[in-house]
Amino acid sequence: FAILFANTVQETLDFALAAHIATLRSRVPFLHAFDGFRTSHEIMKVQAHPKLLYKKVMELLAPEIDAHRARGLNPNHPHVRGTAQCEDIYFQAMERQNQYYLDCPGHVEEAFEWVELLTGRKYELYEYVGSPTAKYVVVCMGSGCGSVEEYIDHTGDKEVGMVKVRLFRPWSAERFLAAMPKTLKAVAVCNKAKDNAGMGEPLFMDVAASLQKIGFQGKVLNGRFGLSSKDFVPGMVHAIFQNLKASKSQDPFTVGIDDDLTHYSLAYQPMVTVPKGTTQCCFWGFGSDGTVGANKNAIKIIAQNTNLHAQGYFQYDALKSGGVTISYLRFGPKPIKSSYLIDSGCGYIAMHKKEYMFTIKARLILGICSDNSTLVLNVPWSDAELVHKLPDPFRRLVGQKKMKVFAIDAAAVAKKTGMGRLINNIMTAVFFKLSGVLPVDQALCLLKDAVKKTYKSKGDHVVTQNIKAVDTALAELREVKYDMAAWAAASADESCYEKPRDEAPPAYVTDVLDKVQVREGGELKVSQLEVDGCVPTGQTMYAKRGVAENIPVVDMDKCIQCNVCSAICPHAVIRPFLVSAAELKTSPQGFDARKATGGNSYAGLHFRIQASPLDCTGCEVCTHACPTSALTMTNLPKALEGGHEKFWNFAMKVPNRGDRFDPFTLKGSQFQQPMLEFSGACEGCGETPYAKLITQMFGKRLIIANATGCSSIWGGTAGWVPYTKDKKTGRGVAWGNSLFEDNAEFGCGQLLAVKQRRLRLVDLVKAALAKSPSVMSKELRSNLEQWLEYSEDRVITEKLAEEITPLLQAEKSKSHEISEVARLSDLIMKPSMWMFGGDGWANDIGYGGIDHVLAGGHDVKICVFDTEVYSNTGGQSSKATPMAAVAKFAQGGRTQQKKDIGALMMKYGHIYVASCAIGANYKQTVQAFMEAEQYKGPAIMVCYSPCIEHRTKTGLSQMSLDQKEAVDCGYWPLYRFNPDLRLKNENPFQLDGKKCTGDVLKFLIKQNRYAQLARAAPQLAEELQAKLKVHLKQRHDFMREQAAAYEQASEGVENGAASGEKIAILFGTDTGVTEGLAKKFSGFCAERGIRITKTCDLDEVSEIDDLVSVGKDTLLVVMCSTCGHGDFPQNAGSFWSSISSPDVPAGAMKGLRFVSFGMGDRSYADSFCEAAKAIERRFAELGATKCLEMGIGDDRDEDKWETGFNKWLPDFWNLVKAREPVDDGAPKPALFEVTIQEGATLVPKQLCPPGATLLEVKESTRMTPNDYERDIRHFSLKTEGHDFPFDLGDAVAIYYQNVKEDVDAALAHFGFDGDAVASVSCVSDNVSERHRKAFMQRVTVRQILTEMLDLFGRPTKGFCTDLARFATSAADRKALQKLATAEGAEDWKKVVDSSATFFDLCQKYSSAKPPLDQLMSIVPLTKPRLYSIASSPFYKQGVLELTIVINQWKAADGSGVKTGACTRFIQQVPVGAKIACAAVVGTFKFSEDDTVPMVMVGLGTGIAPIRSFLQDKLYKKQQGIKTGPMVVFYGCRREKEELFYKDEWAMFKKEGVLTELIGAFQFDAPHYPPKMIFVGDKMNENPNLITENLLGKGGYFYMCGPAVATPSVQKALKDAVASHGKYGEKKAEEWLKELLDSGRYSEESY
Repeated sequence: FAILFANTVQETLDFALAAHIATLRSRVPFLHAFDGFRTSHEIMKVQAHPKLLYKKVMELLAPEIDAHRARGLNPNHPHVRGTAQCEDIYFQAMERQNQYYLDCPGHVEEAFEWVELLTGRKYELYEYVGSPTAKYVVVCMGSGCGSVEEYIDHTGDKEVGMVKVRLFRPWSAERFLAAMPKTLKAVAVCNKAKDNAGMGEPLFMDVAASLQKIGFQGKVLNGRFGLSSKDFVPGMVHAIFQNLKASKSQDPFTVGIDDDLTHYSLAYQPMVTVPKGTTQCCFWGFGSDGTVGANKNAIKIIAQNTNLHAQGYFQYDALKSGGVTISYLRFGPKPIKSSYLIDSGCGYIAMHKKEYMFTIKARLILGICSDNSTLVLNVPWSDAELVHKLPDPFRRLVGQKKMKVFAIDAAAVAKKTGMGRLINNIMTAVFFKLSGVLPVDQALCLLKDAVKKTYKSKGDHVVTQNIKAVDTALAELREVKYDMAAWAAASADESCYEKPRDEAPPAYVTDVLDKVQVREGGELKVSQLEVDGCVPTGQTMYAKRGVAENIPVVDMDKCIQCNVCSAICPHAVIRPFLVSAAELKTSPQGFDARKATGGNSYAGLHFRIQASPLDCTGCEVCTHACPTSALTMTNLPKALEGGHEKFWNFAMKVPNRGDRFDPFTLKGSQFQQPMLEFSGACEGCGETPYAKLITQMFGKRLIIANATGCSSIWGGTAGWVPYTKDKKTGRGVAWGNSLFEDNAEFGCGQLLAVKQRRLRLVDLVKAALAKSPSVMSKELRSNLEQWLEYSEDRVITEKLAEEITPLLQAEKSKSHEISEVARLSDLIMKPSMWMFGGDGWANDIGYGGIDHVLAGGHDVKICVFDTEVYSNTGGQSSKATPMAAVAKFAQGGRTQQKKDIGALMMKYGHIYVASCAIGANYKQTVQAFMEAEQYKGPAIMVCYSPCIEHRTKTGLSQMSLDQKEAVDCGYWPLYRFNPDLRLKNENPFQLDGKKCTGDVLKFLIKQNRYAQLARAAPQLAEELQAKLKVHLKQRHDFMREQAAAYEQASEGVENGAASGEKIAILFGTDTGVTEGLAKKFSGFCAERGIRITKTCDLDEVSEIDDLVSVGKDTLLVVMCSTCGHGDFPQNAGSFWSSISSPDVPAGAMKGLRFVSFGMGDRSYADSFCEAAKAIERRFAELGATKCLEMGIGDDRDEDKWETGFNKWLPDFWNLVKAREPVDDGAPKPALFEVTIQEGATLVPKQLCPPGATLLEVKESTRMTPNDYERDIRHFSLKTEGHDFPFDLGDAVAIYYQNVKEDVDAALAHFGFDGDAVASVSCVSDNVSERHRKAFMQRVTVRQILTEMLDLFGRPTKGFCTDLARFATSAADRKALQKLATAEGAEDWKKVVDSSATFFDLCQKYSSAKPPLDQLMSIVPLTKPRLYSIASSPFYKQGVLELTIVINQWKAADGSGVKTGACTRFIQQVPVGAKIACAAVVGTFKFSEDDTVPMVMVGLGTGIAPIRSFLQDKLYKKQQGIKTGPMVVFYGCRREKEELFYKDEWAMFKKEGVLTELIGAFQFDAPHYPPKMIFVGDKMNENPNLITENLLGKGGYFYMCGPAVATPSVQKALKDAVASHGKYGEKKAEEWLKELLDSGRYSEESY
């Protein structure tokens, strides 16, 4: 290529013409080049070429054009191009071209002559500027020439000159030398490039070679400047000439930086060299506020309506919308050659964003201003307030420079005129008023014309609003009157700019990041930057930009703890926090948290949603996504005054408790630390929520290959890196950026490298195990053996890495083999390999690579952020741009349908594919990401990402609602294609957005990219949008057909085997749990011959007609969960909106039958299962018949929803008269696959169920005499050092172990080797999470029988049936089968009366010996036992105390005394042992007022929580908190043996906490015998304590003990109120009901 380089905007236009002339004349291909940004983005007044000029050139070039066309491929003159030449002729062929390149410079000269004749502008290939007798010459190419020429013009130095290089290739030494002055002594070649490995940059080498040919003896210096558009100012030019003149010059040299390593850099000082009369203006704006666009209009107005020369240039920081923008405008009577930013002599400066004055130092803003310049402030403050609001250094410079200051509250004007946050034209009107460049009236008229032109595509309404804003602006402008002397004397101390930080950050932050983030990056020294471009993560957390005008503030009374706001937040600035009660006590005043709800995983925790005020961008997305409007946008200063920065800092110091929760659910994912935070993405960005979610789910093992585009700018800009690492482990996101076109290949290369290294690691581990077994510790050997087995499992290897890595480091010196393994220990954990990129990459330039990688079956995951345009480069059309949308390169509306990359990839059949829109269905997105990562093969997720380029009427503030509307109307599909489902004979294609309920045309018109075409070409728009609508409907219909392909096979058994009842299962779910239950229930029904006509989410039958159609002759089974305080789940919202409408006629469901099963959490007392109850009520109102009482699945029950479901299920079978499943008596498929690892080494680790913690036993003291009939213990567990919060009134679940002698007996009976090492795989979906977690490691057989199987618990009839399958004796088989039938009721009673266990039955029917996998399948897990906590978390810290009775009873058949499995374990467990425990949320409710009385009844060990209540009140009293009366009725068998904690009761009374303790001792004399005294009797004897405290003072009542005592206790309450309180019997009954309903009555019974 020939390279012709333009140095200015005018040259760029002229050289385009010259290049065409030259290439046609020379037959050499031309590259017409110019500086990116400095020239390409500069706005300059130029002389344009009339069309007639081009026509004339075409005429003159007609012969060359014809010859050029003749050389083209054409069958009329056929020839062949591009042959494969071998070594015999290639060399000669290349030399054949010499003459063409030798002649080329002459052709360019000729082209320049043509340009001169046509335009009057003369150009030379190498043009000299300066004195003809100059001694010192700079050689330069590109925009830098302007700075050098302006310097020469300004100084008039006769010793200096410059050669402008225009023809770079082919280089003409002859012509270059001819341009040089004859007096030349020294040359400095200025290169805007760097060649690390060469002797110099290409331009320098050409110049040096040319001068060497003529024997030049002077200096030839090689210099660099302006890399990556770094500014090149006249002061730098002066430094270059001074260096050139020096007797000892720096060579090579750099300018514009401080090179403290190789010391190449030249020092310089600013200079004012612009021609006199040139006005320089500077405008500080905020990305997306319109400032840049308005200033472009302003410079065009000046250029087109005056005789002034004009120039505009615009500087952006690296952030997307929301970053800093600076507009530089120059205009004056003389030509402007200043190809650099304004660095001095600025006469007008406007601060459009007031926040910058507090974060960016005054010298960086005002240092460029001249004296008596004009300053315009966009602020809401009065003149008096400015004195206190503006930073001292800012006021100081204003005063010292004697600036004229004007102020306007442009934000208020914008709001008043309907402009929202857009202040651009308001501030432009101010500029024309104050600059005087044009008469004000003329300027405003021209500005309004520009507004009309700019915004006409957005509609008349937008134009009108902008014009109204212009008209209003000047009336709001005022000149600020200030004390110039006082301001000039203000402090220069810059400490006011220091960012508020709770603790000192790393030196890298203060030395590097802070400077980059406040625009001082140019001052950094070379040594302060990384040598290879690798930078630390977590940079944005230190930025604290404070750019939001308003931030979201939560009303915790409205918050339902759904975490939706956190999930949708583009910048991870709003998050849920879980705080223990102890931590809450140290929180800043005003930090409002509520008791966390959602199950026992939240026990002891308090929930808070908090935004980071100084990181928020104010996009409002969270407020619109919040289902209960719990978030309100609040003015930032007000929020800061309210303590929200302190709240955030406190919350960030609270331990992250994400490991308590499932990261693969929406709510659980948001408790995981986001490893993408505070990015520079646009406010409201639709891409980052997906990327952030991926980091929350897989961040600690994540490697990302990123395609250049938006995701590389918000994801990897130096100084603003938002990816971070896990605080606990230090592991985090590894991110690398690729070129736009080859990211798939880049990512595949990463994958193959990791794969190869891990294969090598496998070999090394095998070698270490084989060659170094004797020196290796048992722990290391055990872990390495397990790693070999699970090396491809990402989750398991992540956990193994935590254990193996430190062991390898400790033992690597033991042998060479171990050392070699240690070298590759960074890949013990299998990374999760992802690729990120936009739709342009995925559908256009990078599609071939994506297709190749995915088709190749590589285990890599791709996330496509589909904005449907090239977002990063300004909104150009891509193949993902839908029909009818207007975009750059598709200004007339795109006429082709969007490319469907998901459909293309599904055709392969082996690729996991999902289409997601997070705001439309959070659960689906989380599930898709989880399934994709778990899938052992390639996966691609196409994610709908609303973008600023969509130009939605509401901006991006309603981004999540836009996503939902896109799905609802069918514009965007939701589906998952999982090839693994074929293995289960299930449909791999799952349509998650099954029903289209919205209007696609209404959706389109909300986006200006569609509305614009409707205004410009209504008929075309109507035609294209109609085609799009048809296409979308056809696509949706096709997907419904795909989803239904397996339906017949999955909807029950064949008709011949089915019962007469038909059912349709309709579910509503937010987390997927209810959907899983619905599908499990469907399988149960199929086993019993029930025909399932439909299984779908409720929204699929949202129209009443659809519901009636599905329910015709069919029993409707509704299974629905409740979200928060009575809200409907996501996939039931449309259904409820439809059927609850008053427009649905009464009786619409007459004749339909239904049953329901509700899912909820009883801690939401006011809305427990409310969604399902509401559906029941509405169905009844519409005439449907309820056939069965609602089943209740409670998240608080021992087995969560399964407890209630198993209770409800038999009633359902009876209702539908379901037959028993067909059973041939053979063993059913096992739920597990067990592999015994012969010869394996294992150091068993105690199993810890999900949500549990291993706590050490601190004390186990028997409180009753040894010879007493009951063993009651004070049992304490050590919580110190563990994150085990619990609240007052909570309980603890203890996961007991079977005792050794029992396990030994079982091992012997079944013939199992207890020390055998087993690998267990869960091969069925119907296994618990506890099973799955336990078997993520190898275990011994003894562990399974000790820690998991409930072998010594109470058996079920179903167990007898299952055990019979393994009986080899016919008698045993028959007896076991009989036990499970009605016929064997008498025999079963004997089993019950003997308190037999599972193992007892196995021993009795000894021929039935299931193998281990089957035994695990038919024996349930041990169930944890719940015990009320007997201590206050504040009164006794670091310990948890219990009062436990060893549960012993006499068997009903007289066979002896039995001991409960759990208490038998507790009786034997030694102090120091560890027990798996989990806190359980209590049911007690407490008054917020500690003076409110508490009346309590504790029966037996039920005194435990009451003891904790008293401890709590004593603690509060010791803190100076006033407490109220506390009355305790204590019931037990005998005072001497069972009145526990006597000393404590006395102490409580002495301290004034305990008002009265009244004992009821059942078996004590003198009343016994014959009479037993109960608590109710004592309550009757002391009615005044009840009426005085519960009636008179509104106290709370508490009971803990056996449920059998409840009636007598409640009767005593009513009797006391009826008689002593004089309420009477009826009113006392009503009072008790009110006590219960109001939450003032709490009972924990068993």
